[in-house]
Amino acid sequence: MMNAAIRSCLPALSLLLASCSSMSMPSFLRSPASEAVVFALGPREGYTSPLNGSLKPACPALVFDRADFKLTETHQQTLHSLAQEMSKNKKARLLVAGYAPPNLPQDHARSISERRALAVRQRLIELGLEAANIQTVGFGNDFSPTGPSSDVVVVYRQN
Repeated sequence: MMNAAIRSCLPALSLLLASCSSMSMPSFLRSPASEAVVFALGPREGYTSPLNGSLKPACPALVFDRADFKLTETHQQTLHSLAQEMSKNKKARLLVAGYAPPNLPQDHARSISERRALAVRQRLIELGLEAANIQTVGFGNDFSPTGPSSDVVVVYRQN
């Protein structure tokens, strides 16, 4: 029982949708393959993707319990040492990358890895590091074959 006004618009709507399918995506929505990693909380300028393999960890990896994103006392100690070291160089930039094991559903893995990375970033800010110099990315269980494949957060130092 379709309304007559809606029925009269169907041919025009079908034509419009058909023409849209042949259009290409606008250039501002397209990104080069080298920029496939999206960094949360700020611009990417000056940051390198951890997928390129040239980054070195700034501290030991922070290991989390399954499905947890709260910082432990061991994490706190490691981050405190890192913050003291990094405070000597005000221009130093960090990339906090969260990972999750491959046996979790993809959405859950991404969510928990992002929450872990954000918790680490927040603690580093509380310890006095400049928020603009700390970027985060949650890989979940979608990462390069050389990346960690467990419940960890790795803090990378940017050059």
